[in-house]
Amino acid sequence: RAVTSTVRPPFRVSFLAMCSSDRLNLNYGTAPVELFVSGRVCLFGEHSDWAGGFRKTNSDIPCGHTIVVGTSSEGLYAKARPHASSLLLTSTTEDGERMGPFELSMKPSVLLAEAKKGGFWSYAAGVAYHMAVNFEVKGIELDNYRTTLPMSKGLSSSAAMCVLMARAFSMVYDLKLSIRGEMEYAYQGEILTPSKCGRMDQACAYGPRPVVLTYDGDQLEVEKLIVGEELFMVVADLNAAKDTVTILRDLQAGYPYPADETQRGVHTLLGAVNVDITTRSIAAIAAGDLPTLGGLMLEAQTEFDRYGGAACPSQLVAPVLHKILAHPPLLVHVWGGKGVGSQGDGTAQFLCKGAGGQSAVCGILEKGFGLHCLRLNIPMSTIGESTPEEVKQEGAASRKQVPRERGVSFTHSTAASSCKADRAVGLSSCASVGSIVGTRRTSEETGNIQ
Repeated sequence: RAVTSTVRPPFRVSFLAMCSSDRLNLNYGTAPVELFVSGRVCLFGEHSDWAGGFRKTNSDIPCGHTIVVGTSSEGLYAKARPHASSLLLTSTTEDGERMGPFELSMKPSVLLAEAKKGGFWSYAAGVAYHMAVNFEVKGIELDNYRTTLPMSKGLSSSAAMCVLMARAFSMVYDLKLSIRGEMEYAYQGEILTPSKCGRMDQACAYGPRPVVLTYDGDQLEVEKLIVGEELFMVVADLNAAKDTVTILRDLQAGYPYPADETQRGVHTLLGAVNVDITTRSIAAIAAGDLPTLGGLMLEAQTEFDRYGGAACPSQLVAPVLHKILAHPPLLVHVWGGKGVGSQGDGTAQFLCKGAGGQSAVCGILEKGFGLHCLRLNIPMSTIGESTPEEVKQEGAASRKQVPRERGVSFTHSTAASSCKADRAVGLSSCASVGSIVGTRRTSEETGNIQ
């Protein structure tokens, strides 16, 4: 049947791209698609995502494991519609300042050059580049009209922008990307920029649901996390400075093969130590053992200070972070605390002793230090069976709905899944993770990646 598009597609264009071009002509000028992407908090395992990626070249490196949860209403709110030929962007800062409009041609060479240049618009350009070369879509107009996610504070603001772009293209052009597909294109877009992130940050695509991610080279496994008792968290912006590029450069200097004792220490931190702490943390979360979980936060921070601080003392000595973590009035209200994201003087997280402890911590930090605090509640799981279709519907809902102020609860399965054991650690670490967390999201194992 003849293609109805007014522009004849190239010979090698994909079927999805042909459908997308037709859909553009039919829908241009219609109501925009409403979008939301949250930030994410890494509870445990920071930096092990990129470390596990080096298993491609050094199989002695253990798998990376992270425990991640998205924020509820803190994120990027946007509207998107098709554009005939350009990437047209407008953004709003957390303070309400409007930026743009910024316009780029959808020619891949133009998008690639903007991504590699770095800067505020580079992340969107990187994702748009992959959409242009893989799906041959036309343009998109995206208005990030509201931002409630702090920038450069360890909450994955750049990854949220990349996921937002991937989700916008998917929904505007009906590409039917799964959440894993969105994550993949967001990751590929971000690594075109000067940012050398790992694969963890794009887990913000899952929204306010705790997940465990396992990194084995290029292979990524995502599993839902069972929560045995509601967690009352506080995430505090330290109002200080850190240089994530320097942190990543110094920690990655010893990969894939360490050359000295300091670099071997980083391998130990992100390998055997991380496997041990994340495995015990998953068990504590599942059991609702909050005192043990708080102690593991303190243990994780101590180990990071020991090995990470030696590799990057200019950023990871982090005097502001440690002053806050050790502040005596806070200690009676928390089970434990640690840094967030790449660590350093960016953001701190606390596991509080109930709702009352959470309010007390916010009061101390806001009044005593002038810090901005985010309350993050992780609800207890409802145990039950999730069919593949229910999981699929849950993922679709997370992409379409603008969140309420509080986090949402969801259904988990207790069925165990098996994973390959780490080679460099005397633990079946991937298997132990799989046996605790819940059903693997098999319906989202692959996206529409060409």
